[in-house]
Amino acid sequence: MEVFRDQIEEMVYEQRKILQNYTEELKSSPDGNLMCTSNHGKQIYYHTYYADGKYVRVSLNNKPDVIRALARKEYLSLAVKVLENNLMVLERTGSKLLPGDISHLKEKMKKPFLTLPDEYFFHGAYGEGIYLLTGSEEGIRRHIDWGCAPYEKSTFKPEGLRYPTSLGYKVRSKSEQHIVEQLGNYAVPHRYEQILHIGDKQASIDFTFRDCNYEKFYWEHAGIMDDPYYRNRHERKMVILESAGIVPWKNLIVTYDNDGIINVPMIKSIIEHEVIPRL
Repeated sequence: MEVFRDQIEEMVYEQRKILQNYTEELKSSPDGNLMCTSNHGKQIYYHTYYADGKYVRVSLNNKPDVIRALARKEYLSLAVKVLENNLMVLERTGSKLLPGDISHLKEKMKKPFLTLPDEYFFHGAYGEGIYLLTGSEEGIRRHIDWGCAPYEKSTFKPEGLRYPTSLGYKVRSKSEQHIVEQLGNYAVPHRYEQILHIGDKQASIDFTFRDCNYEKFYWEHAGIMDDPYYRNRHERKMVILESAGIVPWKNLIVTYDNDGIINVPMIKSIIEHEVIPRL
């Protein structure tokens, strides 16, 4: 439910931005309304408004720009009402969702379960539903076993792992959270922040996969690129990866946030068209 709550928050954020833009645009719309009459089957448009307390009606048949401006005003006026209603519904829905991450669920568990590691509750998270993978049962099982096997994981700033996922581990951003949830929905075996040893350096990469030949390929998501420290660190990592032959359009997928969030349909498209076909 925590993921749903975050998705609703992002929807609210996006809808509020649109509402703000529409409201600002409305302020510059022309006064008055559009009126239309018919004369022998021909539509005649008028601009109606009040000036100095007097009702004014001006023909617009030779003023298509004013007709478009009044049409846009009508659209914006109605869209603002719809957005205000949708925001109210979204906020009300979000406030009623209960947290469903493991830390909150453990509070409701009996004593014998409380000291178990979180990963115990997510064993076999990939299940048997790897219907999108091709190949033999043995091959699919190898993918699943690889995804569930222990691996060398980054220990960089563990306090930054703040966003729980339904697969039992935490990630560093809402965007990564959305990626994990979609990978889980598609039952794609993967590893998060696996350490790669490259010469005398090491780097952790956000998501590691294995293709149909069991060769690894990767997905790196860059979030706060407007932060100079983060951007420099990302650029250094890309140089290190390139030295090991890990490059975009070959064996590396790179995505970026847009205004602090990642587009969920884009995530699905990447998984369906760039990740799954390699498995």
